[in-house]
Amino acid sequence: SRQGPVASVMSHTSARSASKVECVLNEERWAMSTNEKLENAKSLQKMAVKSMMENHSAAEQAHKFNSAANVVSSSIKKKLLKTQDLCKGLDDRIESVEDTIRQVGECLFQLQRAHRCKWAPLNVVERRLELRDARPIQELVRDHCQEALEHERNLLVEARVALGGQIEKIKECLVALDRLGGELREDLRGKRLTARIDRGCLGKRANLNSSINAKDRLVLPSLQDIPYFSMPPAPSPADAPGRGLQNEESRQEFTLRLVARALRAEEDAMRLANESDALMVSTERECTKASAQAQAELSRRVEETNQLRRQLEGQMVQTDETIAQTQLSLSKMHQSLDSHDKPLRALDKQFAARSQRVPREGARDLVHEEMEGHLSSLQKSVLSLKTKAEATSEILEQLRRSKQQMQEDYKNKIAAQKIDDVCSKVTPRKAMALDRTDPRGGRCREPARRKPPLAGLSGGFEVGFSQQLASLSGPGLH
Repeated sequence: SRQGPVASVMSHTSARSASKVECVLNEERWAMSTNEKLENAKSLQKMAVKSMMENHSAAEQAHKFNSAANVVSSSIKKKLLKTQDLCKGLDDRIESVEDTIRQVGECLFQLQRAHRCKWAPLNVVERRLELRDARPIQELVRDHCQEALEHERNLLVEARVALGGQIEKIKECLVALDRLGGELREDLRGKRLTARIDRGCLGKRANLNSSINAKDRLVLPSLQDIPYFSMPPAPSPADAPGRGLQNEESRQEFTLRLVARALRAEEDAMRLANESDALMVSTERECTKASAQAQAELSRRVEETNQLRRQLEGQMVQTDETIAQTQLSLSKMHQSLDSHDKPLRALDKQFAARSQRVPREGARDLVHEEMEGHLSSLQKSVLSLKTKAEATSEILEQLRRSKQQMQEDYKNKIAAQKIDDVCSKVTPRKAMALDRTDPRGGRCREPARRKPPLAGLSGGFEVGFSQQLASLSGPGLH
């Protein structure tokens, strides 16, 4: 019975000691919790101070960045001004190039027109030379008219060659100007696009985009989410950092060189146009002068031939009269010779009768001497008359030959005069009709097939001109 109370006291004592230990532990935990909170608050305070310092430095850095943005904006504005100046220069140069192209095109049209206008007079002079080649052989001489026609033909050929070469130069110049105009427009397009982009960079697009509600915004997928899309290549050496100023100078220098090249091309084009105008004026003046000279020489040749024809007519009339008189004189001489026949026969009979005398009476007497003197005078007279008759016959034959030559020359002069007269009346239309190489003239060996002309339109001209040509195909032309 004594062991029971002792055991209860011991258990009570052990419980009280355990309770004290637990109280001590609880106090330690409570103090530790408070200390931890204090240390956490102090560390948070330190972190807040550090964060405030970092925020202050970040704000200062942001202010620096904002000032750098102003520098970028200023540089963009400067670049915009330069780009606008370049665009204005390009625009003015493009307008000037287009105006130059119009002027050079007008010059090309005038050159082509002048080149075509030289064909008609060239065809006329060719036909004139062809007609003059059909003159009689005696009239085929190189006279002043032939030289004038050949000079005109050479001038026209040289003028067409010179105009053709100038036309090719003008065409090449137009192609070069058009190519330069394309390059200028392409550069202007790029400059305007760059100016729009730089002007957009100066605008307030960020504020406008931020004011839009999130639900109304169109969100594009990122580039990595787009299939079959590869990232752009690495920047070239020209796009490397630190080369912006050099690239800007190169861009401006390229535009300035292009404008300068266009200016030189315009100057060359205007110089070429002025040369073309001078060439057209000089060729027109020389060809007109040569044509007028050839026409004057033709008229002069016709007048000279007409004068010679009239002289031949007068000389042939005089020759006919001289031939008639010479024939009359020759007939009188023949009559005179015939009149000597009777005395000679009488003398022959007298000499025959006196030869029958006896030898003693046949001596030479005064009658015999008179008879011999009469015979000698008759023989001399007959000889003189025969010589003069032969000379007169020779002169008469020469007069007849001269008349025949003058008649032949007269025919040749008539044919030559007709040819020269036709040559002076040759027009471009008639020259086309006389052209042996042009199917429209109807004189080719194998003329082109064409429809028959309507009656009453061109029959009169063709018939009239054919009659003129047929009148030239007489015996004097061959």
